[in-house]
Parts: sequence; C-alpha cells; structure tokens
Amino acid sequence: MQRDLSTSELLLALVRNFPRERISIQNLLDGLAERSFGFVLLLFGLLSAIAVVPGLATVTALPLLFFGLQMLGGYKTPWLPRFIANRSFAKRDLEATIERGIPFLRWMERVCRPRLLFMTRGIGERLLGLLVFILALVIALPGPGTNFLPGLAIAFMAVAIIQRDGLLLLLGWAGSAFALYVGWLGLSLVYEYLWPPVRDAVLRLWEEIF
Repeated sequence: MQRDLSTSELLLALVRNFPRERISIQNLLDGLAERSFGFVLLLFGLLSAIAVVPGLATVTALPLLFFGLQMLGGYKTPWLPRFIANRSFAKRDLEATIERGIPFLRWMERVCRPRLLFMTRGIGERLLGLLVFILALVIALPGPGTNFLPGLAIAFMAVAIIQRDGLLLLLGWAGSAFALYVGWLGLSLVYEYLWPPVRDAVLRLWEEIF
C-alpha cells in the first residue's frame, strides 16, 4: 500500500502509524525498508532543518554523516551502528516536524521529473555523498544558521534523487554552497563572540582551583 503513496505521504504515514509513543532511528530505517538513500536523506534532512525540539538537529546530523560516507563509498542501502540507531524521539515531535515540511515536499513533487539522469547515479551520487557529509558536519556544530539551510539543502536534493531529477539536483548543489556560507558565518560568530567569554571563564576557574 505504501508503494502508491507520494514521498510526503509515505514519511508522514510512517510516523503516524507507529504503535508506540517513542520511535527510534532504527524504527524509521525499518519502516523505509530497502529504499534508496534518497528517502533517509529526505527524512533526516527535514528533521535537521525544521526541528521543533532543541538539540534534535545535532542528533539527526549523526545519521547524515554516516549516510554521506556510505554514499561516497558506493553503498546501495543505508546502515547505522547501534549506538546511533537506538536513539529515540517522541512520536508527536517527529510528526509535528514532518507536518511542517509537507508544503515544501508537495511543491517539490509537483516540479520534479526525470532529467539529466547521470547526476543521480554513479559518480554523481558519490559526489553527493561527500557534499551530504560536509553539510551534516555543519549541522552538527552549534551556531546560528548551521542547521536550517544545510538541512533544507539535503532534503531538496533527496527529493531530486528520489524523482531522478538531475536539474534540481544541480540547483541543490548551488543552494548547498549558499547554505555552507551561511553556516560558516554562524560558526564564525560563535568563535568570535561566544567562545572568548567561555574560554576566559574556564581559565579563571582553573586558576582558582589550582
């Protein structure tokens, strides 16, 4: 039945139909079964971009790091180590996050169509894995603007992979460059304005103790 659902409907149904109040990353992977990397990138990119729970983006960045490396290595299906796969979230939080992304997903589904197929497979997919890894690193680091645009770029390119739309994938690469620039500005802000007071406080505490 789920094979007839659109991408947005499938992700929402996966969470809504889960029988328990908490859902683990492994539960999500099991629900997507043997689907391509596109679906897991879409799910975790979306969760990273519009997380409704503080700290959720940092957690969802971990699977993205692994998925990026696996795509770069030519893996066909996603896999995660147990210490990441067993992390769980409240079902209502995941459902709320996905619902916020539904308008974006439905717009993407309307404009996507198969074209420039060489961008969505082979070396194109491996290079995308490298880009996903870099974007996930930015998401995992604390700072303003480090999760929304990189997560959105990953979700955008994931839909392009699912729909085999190489043109939109190229647009996603361009958007990723902008997302990385904004993320770099956010990290620079943290280093320049927030890190010095923390460093000074740690040094003062060290001097008082020793």
